[in-house]
Amino acid sequence: MLYDNTYVNIDLDAILANFEAVRSKTKAPVMAIIKADAYGHGAVQIARLLEDRVAFFGVSGVGEALELRQSGLEKPILILGHTPTAAYPQIVALGIRPAIFCLEDAELLSKEAVRQQTTAKFHLAVDTGMSRLGFQATEEAAELCAKIAALPGLEAEGLFSHFATADCADLSRAKAQADRFDAFDAMLKAR
Repeated sequence: MLYDNTYVNIDLDAILANFEAVRSKTKAPVMAIIKADAYGHGAVQIARLLEDRVAFFGVSGVGEALELRQSGLEKPILILGHTPTAAYPQIVALGIRPAIFCLEDAELLSKEAVRQQTTAKFHLAVDTGMSRLGFQATEEAAELCAKIAALPGLEAEGLFSHFATADCADLSRAKAQADRFDAFDAMLKAR
């Protein structure tokens, strides 16, 4: 017979202390990334713990976002990964924000928002070096993003990227990503 002797002790006070340390350093609103069941800590439980402290929750997919909404959490939620366009009716109705990184998805999101007579908020994803998803940090992509932001029923609420090596001792790659991010942000602001 096999026995599982795995035990996890979640220290909620430590999570709060870590969150407050991050918030005090950023001096800006903070998004709590609680994808993958809050990295095994329990997404709903951690979201409830942090709900009064965060500006947003970040999740990887539609299912995680729906779980938070179905649990009564009302803070803004950003889906950091791809959102299937078939889920647009539900996420628009629930105020869940998708990441947008192609014109075709933005056009379908716009059509759904117009159909529901509402405004769908979204965040633009920019690929600064992770090479997973997002617009490239180019003038051409900035033009496309401006076109997306002008679509009816949409509100470009934010811009994000994934810093793949920000926890490494050598921060040169993260610094290069931050520079590309800042340059793309400036291109968007100019438009």
